[in-house]
Amino acid sequence: MTQKEPVFNLEHLHERLEGPVLIVSTKVGRGMYYLGDALYEILRLKIETHHVAIEDFQAKKSVHEDLERYKIISSRFPWLLYLIYKFPFIYYRKYLREKYFNLCDLTPIRHCLEVRGIKTVICISHRPAFWFSCLRFKEKLGFHLWGLLGEYGRSLGWKYIFWEQMEGFLSPIEKSEMDFPFSQNLQFLPIVLPARKDYYGLAGIPGDKNKVLLVCGFWGQGPILNILRSLLHEVPDLEIHVVCGENEELRKKILENYKDHMACKVYGVVGSLAHLLKACGSIITKPGISTVLEAHASKRKMFLLKGMPVAEDHNAQYAIEYFGAEWFKVQDFKKWHSQNSA
Repeated sequence: MTQKEPVFNLEHLHERLEGPVLIVSTKVGRGMYYLGDALYEILRLKIETHHVAIEDFQAKKSVHEDLERYKIISSRFPWLLYLIYKFPFIYYRKYLREKYFNLCDLTPIRHCLEVRGIKTVICISHRPAFWFSCLRFKEKLGFHLWGLLGEYGRSLGWKYIFWEQMEGFLSPIEKSEMDFPFSQNLQFLPIVLPARKDYYGLAGIPGDKNKVLLVCGFWGQGPILNILRSLLHEVPDLEIHVVCGENEELRKKILENYKDHMACKVYGVVGSLAHLLKACGSIITKPGISTVLEAHASKRKMFLLKGMPVAEDHNAQYAIEYFGAEWFKVQDFKKWHSQNSA
């Protein structure tokens, strides 16, 4: 998890790329998509750049089923994610299937590249990297292909892509910490993962220590009601802003239970947390990559909740070691609030 190599400045990345550039992320969990937005903000001022999601090229029915399946697993059966890391049959089966059989139609991806005249593709997450490396493998297309690791640890999904088709890789952790089959000619650049620019602008604006942002990802997972109840009881002077994301059932339940409680503000899906972080001096969150990066860029105190296995475990460890975050316990939060509200 350490990063001893000199860090490459993303402001100079355009110098190594041939444009136009296509950034391809994923909408699974939204964190990778916001990370793609952050990179897009950096590159678009220097080189022609576009940003899309891999789901834009896939059948809507299969995308919906995939997202719902992942949501159910992460909400009810998170132990399955640990199991996948021990027995990577799903990733390996997909790799072998596409290597030896032409089962998936990659025409929409190729069409996007041709229409926009794309010369370089940067994949945020292994999901788009698999399909774009597969396209390059099968059709011998000449676009340049890069990847970006969007978490603070080894991601098993990255291992099972067509690595011989990858020309560059951007990573927040050292090369030695990954067992991916990098080629000798691959450009490996250690980087600092970026947040969207709005959040860096908040660093000089101290948030109100009597206001806290409580958020558990785009799907609104986690023990939000229990935390809300504890905070209102233990820290009565606190104003709590709760983002429920797509969890409409949770939003309605909070509105019903706390409709007369002026200290509780509740929201559904929000496109950005910037306006809320501007008001709040701290955040209680699962360690999703975009939220961790945005809170750190804003210089807000972070209290972490248990997130999804493996990837968010890595993010939490990194945030605690380097970003001054700590695991959430109501008494620890109460102590921090008391010390910073005097």
